[in-house]
Amino acid sequence: MIIVKSIEQLSHNPFKPPFALIPTMGNLHSGHINLLRLAINKNFNPVVSIFVNPLQFGPNEDLKSYPRSLERDLDVLKENNCHGVFIPEQEEILKNIENLNAPISDKLCGKSRPGHFDGVVTIVNRLFEVIKPEACVFGAKDFQQQLIIKHLIKEKHRHIKFLSAPTQRDENGLALSSRNNYLNESEKIEASLIFKFLSGMSSELKLLSRVNQKNFLSELKSIQEKYQRKIEEKGFEVDYLELLDPATLERFEYNSNKMLIAIAVFFKEVRLIDNLVIDLASSSQ
Repeated sequence: MIIVKSIEQLSHNPFKPPFALIPTMGNLHSGHINLLRLAINKNFNPVVSIFVNPLQFGPNEDLKSYPRSLERDLDVLKENNCHGVFIPEQEEILKNIENLNAPISDKLCGKSRPGHFDGVVTIVNRLFEVIKPEACVFGAKDFQQQLIIKHLIKEKHRHIKFLSAPTQRDENGLALSSRNNYLNESEKIEASLIFKFLSGMSSELKLLSRVNQKNFLSELKSIQEKYQRKIEEKGFEVDYLELLDPATLERFEYNSNKMLIAIAVFFKEVRLIDNLVIDLASSSQ
């Protein structure tokens, strides 16, 4: 496994093409390894960057306490046939950086985390510039982030192939995240109710689409409100629960057969996100 710690080292082209970049903030879990395996399955050498991005944290967020486990991360990557790792210093990455504004950053997570996606897209753009990958891999759990990175590629890095990995979940359905480390085992089981509620909404929406398509749009708000009440009754503070067009993040208007159910909650003071994309066309057959 090739370990690179500076941009100067990157100038010597240490990674064997074709390779796919997997940007991370470390504290790796099996969801990250799933991204790595996807790259391998698509015939790209996986290269993982580990950089805790200060630009994506708000003033009241957990930059200092964000879990860091570099030595363990390197062991995990080596065990899983990672081709290369880039571990840059903060000062070098941020020097003379081009600050970008992310599109659709006024929706979903962007509403309660102003500046977050600007920070994400600024650093990902910088990583693309210095590492020069042929592909990149992102997970579907961060759905809004995926759309923003796809836009970045379309605008500035058309040669980079975008690979999307499905959300990785634990045995109870909780979407894997480094933030899950803030929860104990019983709390993780409680938090898995998020996915169960999303699955329940999905089934109800598909059924409604099949048996009452005429009144489908008018019923959406009542279903949304019902599930928000259910979730709050279980001790979750709902940041948002939205039913959207997955291509635009605009309110779902039946312009497409695909619908995004997106949620963010606070549980035990930990912010958790999840989503499902459902195909309403398949429910009408």
